[in-house]
Amino acid sequence: MAASKVPPRAHQFQLVDGMQLQINVSGSLNGRNVRVELQLKNCNRTWVLHWGFTFPGNRSWFIPGDGSNSYKPGALQTPFTKVQSGDLYVVNIELLDPKIQAIEFVLKDGSRDRWLKLNNGNFRVELPEHDENVVTQHIPKDVIDRRAYQIWERKGRPMGSPQQQKQDYDDALRELQFQLSRGLALDELRGNSNTEVSRTPTLTRDLSKDQMVKYLYRRRHDVGQWLHKPMGRSKSFNRQVSALMDLVEKRYGGGDDVVSRQSYYAGNCEIVVLLRVIRGEVHVLVAMNIKGSIVLHWGLSKLSSVEWLYNVKTSCKAPPPDLLPEKSKLVPGACQTYFTEVATSNGFFQVVDINLRQQKFEGIQFVIWTGGSWIKNNGANFSVNLKAINGGGEVKGSMNWLLDEIAQREKEAERSLMHRFSIATELTDRCKGEGELGLIGILVWLRFMASRHLTWNKNYNVKPREISEAQDKFTNLLQRIYLNQPSEREIVRLIMSCVGRGGKGDVGQRIRDEILTIQRNNECKTGMMEEWHQKLHNNSSPDDIIICEALLNYVTSGFRTDVYWQTLNANGLTKEKLASYDRPITSEPRFRSDAKDGLIRDLTMYLKTLKAVHSGADLESAIESCLGPLSNGHYRGSPDRIASIGGLTPKLQDSLNFVRSHVADQNIAPLMEKLLESRIELRPFLLTSHGKAKDTIFLDLALDSTVRTTLERALKDLSSVQPPEFAFYITLVLENLCLSTVNNEDLIYSMKVLPLVSGTTLITNTMASALIAA
Repeated sequence: MAASKVPPRAHQFQLVDGMQLQINVSGSLNGRNVRVELQLKNCNRTWVLHWGFTFPGNRSWFIPGDGSNSYKPGALQTPFTKVQSGDLYVVNIELLDPKIQAIEFVLKDGSRDRWLKLNNGNFRVELPEHDENVVTQHIPKDVIDRRAYQIWERKGRPMGSPQQQKQDYDDALRELQFQLSRGLALDELRGNSNTEVSRTPTLTRDLSKDQMVKYLYRRRHDVGQWLHKPMGRSKSFNRQVSALMDLVEKRYGGGDDVVSRQSYYAGNCEIVVLLRVIRGEVHVLVAMNIKGSIVLHWGLSKLSSVEWLYNVKTSCKAPPPDLLPEKSKLVPGACQTYFTEVATSNGFFQVVDINLRQQKFEGIQFVIWTGGSWIKNNGANFSVNLKAINGGGEVKGSMNWLLDEIAQREKEAERSLMHRFSIATELTDRCKGEGELGLIGILVWLRFMASRHLTWNKNYNVKPREISEAQDKFTNLLQRIYLNQPSEREIVRLIMSCVGRGGKGDVGQRIRDEILTIQRNNECKTGMMEEWHQKLHNNSSPDDIIICEALLNYVTSGFRTDVYWQTLNANGLTKEKLASYDRPITSEPRFRSDAKDGLIRDLTMYLKTLKAVHSGADLESAIESCLGPLSNGHYRGSPDRIASIGGLTPKLQDSLNFVRSHVADQNIAPLMEKLLESRIELRPFLLTSHGKAKDTIFLDLALDSTVRTTLERALKDLSSVQPPEFAFYITLVLENLCLSTVNNEDLIYSMKVLPLVSGTTLITNTMASALIAA
């Protein structure tokens, strides 16, 4: 039979404006490991890949359907992701289905209504069925057997049928063929299989000292690539300078005259606010990068920088006539000033320069009229705090204004979590350019909230959907700060650990809908369940996760009320706390005994819904957000989710499945390693912008937290182990710290010298215990 034509694995196209499209294809359909990398070179803006895949005999486009192996007609749009530096943008696509024949696509200009096609048709990439350099190379059966054993271990050593064992063998063969296609030698594969099948060090001290030291050398990573030094800071703060801010400062002068800088984004426009002191006179500059007639509607506050938000007549006043800029007119309680166009060789913007001279005010509040609509700050007024130049004791670069506003607005924040997250979004957006001090202020405030030292709800009814949407806006802002301000990532991670993920659409609405389904399915529409139902509809909070877990434990224990209260009390919920809610819970649960199975099923699913909104760092929901729901006991990354992230590696998917299956194991060493491997594999996806950036951050937080809690529950067993084993766990702890810390140079140095020290007697049990506990 004639050999079929093998599709090329590299394609190159010359595009418009000097751009080049390079396509690299690796893997094979039979190996279920096709990876298509698309690179846009000489690119200076974001493009979108509009694509789908085709099957033999059918030129229609298909995309993943609702099921794990289902498809539907349509197309996906995946933005190209910019590589850390330079003018290279990349999209990675991984395809696991051997029935797919090709991918077809066109390119869409993300900033213009323009499409790029190939000769007025689609670009098409045929996918190879086999790896030519692999199919001819014999892989010994013992190597395949060892890899199949490893796959079985990764699955948690299930009781498998002969068909499942054959599937493991076939999967092992495909893995090995794929690694050979990537350039690994057969001897390396043999060695890797031997290493991976052998037992990992455990708390039973089954490795000698020499073996442990060799193991430390073997598992070492190139930790130098994790090095992150904080960016240099100015005297008062570290700031991110946008193109518009840079343009305004070049035109009006920056340097030490600038007391504060703020940037806001509304749709496609940017708003820059500079507070400057020139020869003792205070200037407030408000600039925008849009054309047309726009008006600044503003007023001054004598009492508080934020009071205008509540009472215009008493808190805000129109400025004195001698302070009015050009093209201004007074209206009741405020002033309206037209922006002035400024054109430079580097760009265009419009600006209002308000000279307050040497008069003292607490703040300025403003909104902007664009001729057809008002531009506001997340539904509120923009504000400029003037305490830093009022001689009120605030040192330049300190954040007393933020602490004052948090204190002043706490009464509003305690009305509901929706109010608190909305205020947090506004204040974080205002202080994001002021460096770590502002973000630390937000962190402390939200840590008090998460610890229940602040009121979550007071005399206010709010839908779960409204809380979820407010959370979503806040965490989206934190995601942008994480990506755009690398020096602040450590603080942003801590803030995100205090809040849930949130979400738009039906994410929060499901909290209301599903509790009704539970009541209807299990005939529990009275008593405690009706009281909880009323709380969920009006004041849902993270406490509901604890209540749901308590109900699950109550049902699974055979309806033991003491188990219900033990779960609640262990997590800080008492009878008094439940009774203190606006919609109090005063009854104990009572269910029919024949409803046990239905309640366990429904409450287990409902717990996932609650965690999806209120618990961002929950491990299971974090994995599911990135890879999709469980299928046959494993997370199988759906192509659309994986494509939106940029192409999660098979190694990461396997590690996450292992973690989920073994998270409660008493033998913690394999689990700890897989947790660290997951974080290492996930790290590249944390450094680039993509459709699931927020979810990958929350997943990394969940993995980090699980490393810590896993080691903490085993601390008592570490008291009798020998120094080499201590060195193993210290290595894991240091790796975890390196991946979580911004200024990690000293930690990386410690990682590099640890294998040398671990071969000596320099590590004492006391020293090692202290390091692990840290």
